Amino acid sequence: MGLFGGGSLAAEARLALAQVGVETTVPEEVLRVGAPIPGTGHIVVDTGDDAYTVGRPHPMVDQAVRCGLIRAAGADPAVSVVLLDLVLGDGAHLDPAPELAEAVREARRARGTTPLAVVASVCGAAADPQQPARQRAALEEAGVRVEGSAFRAARLAATLLVAEGRA
Repeated sequence: MGLFGGGSLAAEARLALAQVGVETTVPEEVLRVGAPIPGTGHIVVDTGDDAYTVGRPHPMVDQAVRCGLIRAAGADPAVSVVLLDLVLGDGAHLDPAPELAEAVREARRARGTTPLAVVASVCGAAADPQQPARQRAALEEAGVRVEGSAFRAARLAATLLVAEGRA
């Protein structure tokens, strides 16, 4: 399951996954926090899409929906890998990684002994106010495998799915 804060990196991830034979779909219905994840197969969601942002800030600023969906993924034993992006810069959330990291921890606690792999990319420059190295460290401390680009993160997620026989 890919949960992205914007469409460009979501599209890049879908392309990277398709190139190694992992077909993805975009859910026809909006995923709702607290509701079961619909359908089967590998899904990639742009939580920055209008369907998720009507009446609320963009997920690059307010991560509540995406964090809720991370928790929902944890509650769903059919989900074995979660793929995320984290975009930094002026106008973005001031400290996004700790909030995402806590959602990952909660998702894993909800699973008990069933593993949940989480892979992320951090898109930002050293001069960004969020400090990419600090954001990366917060994610890694939560057991998130962090790659330098959405493409590389998607390739790692695909490798994990293939290793599990889920590709």
